[in-house]
Amino acid sequence: MTEPGKALRSQLDDRPRKQGPSVLLSRGDSTHKIRSAWFQARESWPFRESPIDLLIDERARVQLAMPAAARSAQWSAAGPANIGGRTTSVVCHPANPERVWVGAAGGGIWSSPDAGKSWRSLWHAQPTLNIGALAIDPRNPDVIYAGTGEANLSADSHPGVGVFRSMDAGATWVLLAGSAGGRLPRRIGTLAVDPFDSTRLFAGGVSHAPGEPAGLYRSTDGGISWALVPLVHGNGYRCHDVQFRADRPGWLYATISALGSGNGIWRSADAGATWTHLAAGLPPADRIGRTALAIAPSDPDVIFAQVEGARKVLGIFRSADAGNTWTSVGGNHFANERQMSYNNTIVVHPERPDRVLCGGVDLHRTTDGGGSWTRVTRWDDDRGSSTYAHADHHALVMPAARPGLVYDVNDGGLDLSADGGDTWENRSVGLATNMFYDMTVAQTDLRMIAGGAQDNGTLATVDGRPDSYFELTGGDGGWVVIDPRNALHLFTTAQGMRMFRFRSPAGWREVSPPEDQFDMWMVFVAMNQQNTDTLFTGSRRVWRTTDDGQEWGPVSGQLDGSDITAIDIARADGRRIYVGTENGGIFRSRDGGETWSGNIASTVLPGRTVTRLESRPDDADVVYATVANFGSRHLFRSADGGSTWVDVDGGRLPDAPLHCVCVPAAHPTRVYVCGDAGVFVSDDEGGSWASLTGNLPNVMVVDLAFHETDRVLLAATYGRSIWRLAVD
Repeated sequence: MTEPGKALRSQLDDRPRKQGPSVLLSRGDSTHKIRSAWFQARESWPFRESPIDLLIDERARVQLAMPAAARSAQWSAAGPANIGGRTTSVVCHPANPERVWVGAAGGGIWSSPDAGKSWRSLWHAQPTLNIGALAIDPRNPDVIYAGTGEANLSADSHPGVGVFRSMDAGATWVLLAGSAGGRLPRRIGTLAVDPFDSTRLFAGGVSHAPGEPAGLYRSTDGGISWALVPLVHGNGYRCHDVQFRADRPGWLYATISALGSGNGIWRSADAGATWTHLAAGLPPADRIGRTALAIAPSDPDVIFAQVEGARKVLGIFRSADAGNTWTSVGGNHFANERQMSYNNTIVVHPERPDRVLCGGVDLHRTTDGGGSWTRVTRWDDDRGSSTYAHADHHALVMPAARPGLVYDVNDGGLDLSADGGDTWENRSVGLATNMFYDMTVAQTDLRMIAGGAQDNGTLATVDGRPDSYFELTGGDGGWVVIDPRNALHLFTTAQGMRMFRFRSPAGWREVSPPEDQFDMWMVFVAMNQQNTDTLFTGSRRVWRTTDDGQEWGPVSGQLDGSDITAIDIARADGRRIYVGTENGGIFRSRDGGETWSGNIASTVLPGRTVTRLESRPDDADVVYATVANFGSRHLFRSADGGSTWVDVDGGRLPDAPLHCVCVPAAHPTRVYVCGDAGVFVSDDEGGSWASLTGNLPNVMVVDLAFHETDRVLLAATYGRSIWRLAVD
């Protein structure tokens, strides 16, 4: 890092304390995080589940119908490559425990030959990069199975397309069985290969959409065909874990939740032909939710279960008789754990059956079979400390070939312990899987990039290197804005409308608006480019500060009763403000926010969430609006300040959510847009379009930023970090 870069980072490093992990919705028995509603409004409304089959079809249609841009579309990775994103699954080679594969929630599959010291991406152009489960064939470790779609029970995660198989340790992959037509769940959270018969597999999955398949599925032909295991009657159920015994042919266990008396742990002794519900000593079945299982390799009659109920730890249970009876061994240690329907995993030491690690928000360990427990990680410690591991643990592996080694995947990538959990080290360098909400670049220096990432705070680099990102502020990082003339004047946000300002030499200060009426997940923030002490943000009403965040005041009432989702302060006229809403409304102020129009969206727009508004840099009357969801057009243009609108999508852009429109000052007739189906460009204000997706991974592109001096376009993704492209 250069000396100026070191000085800049040293100033930014004196940041506020970390925030707690994202909270859950409080409506009844919902497992969904607050961000689920935020994503639903942008991707699937009025349905719960994003229509992934339609998205794949639209990507293919546009690829065939639309020309590629004449300019090169060879994007390069811009990071972060040193801070991992949400990771759902992990397996390692049975004979070489340093060979490890992980699946990312939105970033595909990655492999490491050296226990996470280096990484290589194995997925890039597959139909989906949403991974829920991995399994390795113990009889042939070159054979790896991947279940797509995330099954951590919150609908802000994304569905998949079925089960893939690699026969060459992950180098190439084939879709064995698709989810289309109800053959398999779209969210597969557990996979298991029979250690005595490699043609027999089990997969467990969940659904958030009525009528979609869910439950435990069995294959007897190596994963080509599958059939639902009818553990309970009704229209499907959720299956959370499947575990084979390695010492008894045909013995396996599964955990399910079925909204009733069938919830809990089931066992088969005949390879899944018949099943027994194991309930002795466990809580009433109708109170049991998601359950994680761990069989002790050195004594397979010993089994541990971490049981969730109402999103908390209902109990840790131990069986010494293969599951016939269970004893509660958790005591009160787990009373403060939470989000257990989202983060829930457990593992037993390969040689010591009373040594157990289990994970929720943090990791906990017992060395005496549950007689006592110790919290062995602390999510709020400083990154790099020996007790730090990222929050929200999704899978644990203790390789039999190296007792004491622990792999832990979580919302921050992969953490490793070489001493059974005493100390921890993050091994995410090279794992470029961050899930961004937003991103920007300092106009004074292309090397300074910042963006808000899921559960990784607002991340930034000041020297442009993919491996040099660091956390500015914590929580689920949201919108960040940087003064175009002073990179040491910036604002970051986090969930719940929290806002922080950095200004040199004063440093960091919380400057959150005093909103007390409306609960917000993420807020949009816009800075006046001519007067950078003036900013606008929004809840369901518009807020303004004219003194750099010292004081905020509401300058509108509720606009249309829905959340504000987009704000543009015109670069050509700082008194012209455009605001978009979740209900699809657009509102305008001509006097810096003093007065506001009614809804000017007109019936040309489809009444879907407005994801971005951007006026032409040299003409405040020309403004573009991008629209979310499926089943409509997605880009609209007004040439008269929003009084009338025209459709400049024209069906040439994909029928998939658009998240951003970007109009460079250097080329005011050029328009860039991005969304779930890629990046597209028009050089004639939407008259014609070309694909600029190029070599980008097959992932949601959620934001664009253009560096005016260096003519570089940056794209932020939800699952594969940030990319850059020189466009002139």
